[in-house]
Amino acid sequence: MKSQDNNGCFNICSSSLRTARNEAESNPFRNFFRIASDRVLAMTVTLFFILFFPSLCLSQESIPLTYRVTQVGYGISNIYDSYLSPLKYTGNNIGFHYEQIKNTGLMKGKVSVQQIINVNYSWSKNNTKTASYYTGLLEYNYGLLYNLKRAEKFQVLTGIQFGELVGFVYNTRNGNNPVTGKDNMDLSMSAIVNYKLKIRSQPINLRNQLSIPFIGVMYSPQFGQSYYEIGLGATDNLIHFSSFHNYFSARNMLSAEIPLKAFTLLLSYYFSFYETRINDLDTRLINNTFYVGFSSNFFVVKGKQKKDNYRYVY
Repeated sequence: MKSQDNNGCFNICSSSLRTARNEAESNPFRNFFRIASDRVLAMTVTLFFILFFPSLCLSQESIPLTYRVTQVGYGISNIYDSYLSPLKYTGNNIGFHYEQIKNTGLMKGKVSVQQIINVNYSWSKNNTKTASYYTGLLEYNYGLLYNLKRAEKFQVLTGIQFGELVGFVYNTRNGNNPVTGKDNMDLSMSAIVNYKLKIRSQPINLRNQLSIPFIGVMYSPQFGQSYYEIGLGATDNLIHFSSFHNYFSARNMLSAEIPLKAFTLLLSYYFSFYETRINDLDTRLINNTFYVGFSSNFFVVKGKQKKDNYRYVY
């Protein structure tokens, strides 16, 4: 039986180390990049554990679900715009409403992020039936809501929304100025009240959200100023600071959520009021819309998760 040649192994290892040291001394850039790459790899692994390991641990305890709503509606509109006509117009509107809200890890999970997209199109006539308005509005709101009170059946959230409304009003009768544009950006106070009850054995979730802007900026032409003049460069005094002295708006959504076997039905009533008084021009847009749609809670994840770990918004 042959014994192991320890001296031979030592000589081979020493020779290899001397060769590596000679190569490093002869090519210092190779040694520098080797050390740098090792440090980058170590920093990457460290940052990964710092940033993602806490979230992985939290995900095992609770999984925040995203509450999503999709609705379509039909209702009544009342429009007054002194830039286009001194008369009031009444008619009908159709709408599309999309919303999603999700709990975050801020302030021990009591802060929720909400996004709302609301699209509305209306057609209306004046009292004499001699002219028509066609109005289109697109509104987006992003909000942070804090959970003030959460009980088994009762819940209150309040916070701030940032939103923008863009749109147009078109008058079929006018020749020189047939259309006017709308553009408002504002901060709103918003509050949600959610209540769960049962009628016989059917659970119903009632929810009401009210949002009122308090500060922002808005676009408005001058009295008698045509869009042709604006296109030629007359753009002074078009953007204005807005608050309660020249702008008031309110949005209120009252919803009843009815869980069924195959899906969750959502019935809603949406009231929106928009009024501006600027540059000797008055605008008032009022929509009463009834919506029907669906709501759901979802979370994109690989593999199976226990339902006990899900954290619902409502």
